[in-house]
Amino acid sequence: MGDEAAEKAKSKGWFWWLIVSVIGALVVTAGTLTILRNFRHSGPSSVPHHPGAIVQKYADALETALQFFDIQKSGKLVNNRIAWRGDSGLRDGSEEDLDLSKGMYDAGDLIKFGFPMAFTATVLSWAILEYGDQLNADCEAIGTSSGLA
Repeated sequence: MGDEAAEKAKSKGWFWWLIVSVIGALVVTAGTLTILRNFRHSGPSSVPHHPGAIVQKYADALETALQFFDIQKSGKLVNNRIAWRGDSGLRDGSEEDLDLSKGMYDAGDLIKFGFPMAFTATVLSWAILEYGDQLNADCEAIGTSSGLA
């Protein structure tokens, strides 16, 4: 009777190892297939070069983003397209004989921070380098010549 109990315990042990092995093999196979599928799709993306192929939602998002940056500008505004927005901060730094009037505000308040502006300029510059021809087409399509200058 003791041998029979040992055989049952041994067969239960092998059964659990079999289940764990099958599940592990499925996980490894699924992971490998996912990586291979994503690897094949990670090649150079085909960005349309024709302005007509640009989805209207993305053109609207670009217009909204450029309008946001127009609103955040500080100093003497040139080519102001925002009716309610006027010149601001024209005397910034005048006490120290510095011209700090230019720049951009952070979050719509009256404080100018350097790091958010540096980050924004870096990301926008990177986007211009990567997708400059599409951005030019978009800006012409929405009537913007230089929204970031």
